[in-house]
Amino acid sequence: MKSVIVKQVYAVGMHHSGVRQLDVGPIYYCGKEEGNPKDPNAIAVYEDKNLRHRVCCLRREDAAKLKDIVIYAQGPYYLRAKFGPEKFSRFKGPQQNCNIGFKFNESDATALAAILNGAFIHTIFKEY
Repeated sequence: MKSVIVKQVYAVGMHHSGVRQLDVGPIYYCGKEEGNPKDPNAIAVYEDKNLRHRVCCLRREDAAKLKDIVIYAQGPYYLRAKFGPEKFSRFKGPQQNCNIGFKFNESDATALAAILNGAFIHTIFKEY
């Protein structure tokens, strides 16, 4: 089994669920948000491992890039906020810089590296 950490993905929409921001440090869990009429690639972020309490989702651009990557995930994938939220323009709400990680089979390493190269800043490492 190997793991990958994808850096600099952004969480958005925290204010819709009642939280102002994700806490920096704790692990959150991600899952595909089925039935989202506005974004078929949407990836939601949850507080619990059972994916019941949704707190936000990934930015649309990041979710579109990650759709080809998360199919390799073995088990849940997780997210950790790295900084507090930032506001880049007056037309968009706050965005929070995060890292997302998951485990995958060693046989998929070549295909996954080909997708990741050029799309994201990432690290692939072997589990011991």
